[in-house]
Amino acid sequence: MTINKLFDLLDDWRNLPAYQLERRADIFFAVHLENIIEKILQTKIDLIIPEFPVRVGEISEKHPELNKSFKIDYLTYSKNENKVYLIELKTDQRSRREKQDWYLERASKIKVKGLVSGLLKIYNATNQKVKYDNLLDKIEKIGWIERDNKTIKNLNIEIKPSIIYIQPLNKENEESIISFDNIIKALSDSNDLLTKRFIESLEKWKSDTNKRPSK
Repeated sequence: MTINKLFDLLDDWRNLPAYQLERRADIFFAVHLENIIEKILQTKIDLIIPEFPVRVGEISEKHPELNKSFKIDYLTYSKNENKVYLIELKTDQRSRREKQDWYLERASKIKVKGLVSGLLKIYNATNQKVKYDNLLDKIEKIGWIERDNKTIKNLNIEIKPSIIYIQPLNKENEESIISFDNIIKALSDSNDLLTKRFIESLEKWKSDTNKRPSK
């Protein structure tokens, strides 16, 4: 079966030096993300935005003029709970970096209004308006901005996002981490063939590829 072959390749190739599993596997986490968040965090998600751009100048006191951005793997929004999660996916336990953690903490600190403010500055500076218009369409529908002809108004939403890491293990039982075991448990009652095969690979992806398996 093609699905089995796909996951077999991911299971195998993740062990190779230059292969980045996150880039290939993120779609399978994305497909299940609503279910994962609802079951583990008891939050119904209304919107998922992948690769959400955060303007560096918005979080940097030294370089407020910078229109460059870093990307958050997933920004999710719950209307009923009035919650926003900034979610970072790590398929390698060793790939957490202090600098990236700092970026996420700063992004949370400026709240949704700051994220939107930075986004609008990037929009005004970019030549790639079409894709950013698509993103603005999404945040307009959830009431973060208003658009009237050529005017865009930031509605200054005061929600402070929570930071969530999806990663293989949660050794310290941190509330901000969803482990692969958590996901396996959350999805275990599914009869969907893709989900079942995803769970099978998640069991393997928990292991550290930089350690030789015990004989």
